[in-house]
Amino acid sequence: MYCSELFCLFVQILFTHYPRLVISLVAVANFAAITLAFTVYHFLLAATNQTVNERYKRYYLSRSSTAAMSRTNCYNRGLLLNLYEEFFPLQFARSRRVKSG
Repeated sequence: MYCSELFCLFVQILFTHYPRLVISLVAVANFAAITLAFTVYHFLLAATNQTVNERYKRYYLSRSSTAAMSRTNCYNRGLLLNLYEEFFPLQFARSRRVKSG
């Protein structure tokens, strides 16, 4: 309990002397958390080789009883190849052309 009381006292003193600093730090922490969540979600999309629209439709159409939608993604090549295609698209396209023709 001593540590949390000391921390609360520190925050109170800091807030009374520098309120703009504390409010700015809270805003930056919130912005960082939101940006991190956004980045993790889009990394998940890149890893599964989906767009936001495809993921949205697959989720909501699979919940309805009348839609018969496949749960597999035909463009999914596995984690490493999906990320390679996402971050190095020109090299990936060249490697696909060499192999196929």
